[in-house]
Amino acid sequence: MNRSVSNTSDGLNIRSSAEGLLGRLADSGGDLAALMADYWKETTHRWRNRAMKQALWKAALEEFEADYARAYAPDLSRNPDVGRPFLLMPRIPARAGIVLVHGYMAAPLEVRALGNYLRDRHFAVLGVRLKGHGTAPEDLASRHYEEWYASVLRGIEIMEQVTGKVGLCGFSAGGDLALLAAARLEKRVRAVATVCAPLRLRNRAAALAPSIVRVNAFMKRIGLNRFQWDYIENRPENPHINYSLNPLSGVETLRALMQETENALPKIQTGLLVVQASDDPVVHPESAAEIFNLAGTRDKTLMLLSRDRHGIVNGEGSEAVFDAVYRFFALYLLAHARRPVK
Repeated sequence: MNRSVSNTSDGLNIRSSAEGLLGRLADSGGDLAALMADYWKETTHRWRNRAMKQALWKAALEEFEADYARAYAPDLSRNPDVGRPFLLMPRIPARAGIVLVHGYMAAPLEVRALGNYLRDRHFAVLGVRLKGHGTAPEDLASRHYEEWYASVLRGIEIMEQVTGKVGLCGFSAGGDLALLAAARLEKRVRAVATVCAPLRLRNRAAALAPSIVRVNAFMKRIGLNRFQWDYIENRPENPHINYSLNPLSGVETLRALMQETENALPKIQTGLLVVQASDDPVVHPESAAEIFNLAGTRDKTLMLLSRDRHGIVNGEGSEAVFDAVYRFFALYLLAHARRPVK
């Protein structure tokens, strides 16, 4: 199946189990035996791996608290609730698990609304915190994209303790990391969705970053540190989430991530959804078509939404994005789905 779609419009709770199971029965095509077998498998998987999940999750939380305390900068660091990773469990054993990945200079809160939407539809959801994010710009300046990837990998490992069916969804640079993981971990990732993921940026300062970084290094070698240009001002759509300063070394790392992602795309063989804003002021919309065309899988969908902003996972019109992501994962992650989700 190779589809291109253009859209220009905008713990266990017994009391709620019956409603959830009825919804899952509908998704399974009315196959009660298959549903109950899957339900039992998910429940036993969850309990068998509970201790490992708790240990991995505790480590992720402790790492954030330590990083935040070490890097905290008055007037630059956001509230810790912005940067803290989150794990959302549905009221009944999860249908499947989705790992959400936020964008560059952002934090888990950026994808929390999407996470709530998916959790309410019986998916387990984990919002990872990329290393160097949710703390302070100086912390981000010292990171490499492989450290961001390691954060995603740990998120996948945590979700694998919850369910055997794991999907990835990334926004902006988080989409690149999700694609990279899908290419490297083919048998562990069943489906991957991206929203406004970049292979090309519109920002001219980003294009100049490698040259500026080289000049900075030269200035440092000859003792002219005071002339270094280490950060550029950032004016994000969500200033309560994103950093107000963008480290140029981080921009260079982001560009390296985009190149690595582009090189890895032919290796992707899982289901793929690519969502892009038509007039994105940050990511060049051509990125979406390039991701779609270069991805090795034949099971892929491209959705172009008529939007004139980058952060389409929040604010007006975001529910259309949420619904597209939900329908994609409902189709690709539900083991007993008999028909496309309508």
